[in-house]
Amino acid sequence: MRGVALGAALALGSADAYKIFQQKLPNGAGVPGVHALGHERDGGGPNNAFGLDFIAARFEWTPEFCRKDSDGDGQTNGQELGDPCCQFVHRQNPAVRWTQGVSHPGDAESTSDPKLWADVVCGDDAPTETAQAAELKEEKEEEKKEDKEKEETALLAAEQPQEQLGAALQSSAMLSAVALTAVVVYLVVVRTGRRSARNLPIFRQRRGGGSV
Repeated sequence: MRGVALGAALALGSADAYKIFQQKLPNGAGVPGVHALGHERDGGGPNNAFGLDFIAARFEWTPEFCRKDSDGDGQTNGQELGDPCCQFVHRQNPAVRWTQGVSHPGDAESTSDPKLWADVVCGDDAPTETAQAAELKEEKEEEKKEDKEKEETALLAAEQPQEQLGAALQSSAMLSAVALTAVVVYLVVVRTGRRSARNLPIFRQRRGGGSV
């Protein structure tokens, strides 16, 4: 009686474990007639190649594990389980591309129809909304840059004549200042010369009515 109870408990524990592992795989519970994808027999037993790779991946659906062909049938694990682009993430992104037509990634005799992923584009080749938005933003930035350069060129062309006129006016003002200074100096020299001449003895005697 105890043996029966222990066997039932182990079976129940194995069933719960299978459910946990199924949730960690895309379409983990969706392969027809298969409950234990990682074992050679549906009721358990030794691990198959897919199960060993799952253990090596620490029971996580990693991109490397997804892209691997565990059973060697020419199809990746992701292609067989409906996740050809390896985008499935347990609890965070549990989405798959399809749910019908999945196959057993641990059985080389079980394969999926390649038409399921024939038109699917993965990776950098897939245009996403984010990439398109970034490209559009970059184009707008380039247009703004070109418009700004045109405005700067126009302003520069308009400022050049003004700068030339300002330089000419400045030169003319400097010449006028120099000329005015020269005239003032000349007048000062002339007046100073006249005063000096009047102070000579001959001029003083003439003003006094005397003779030499």
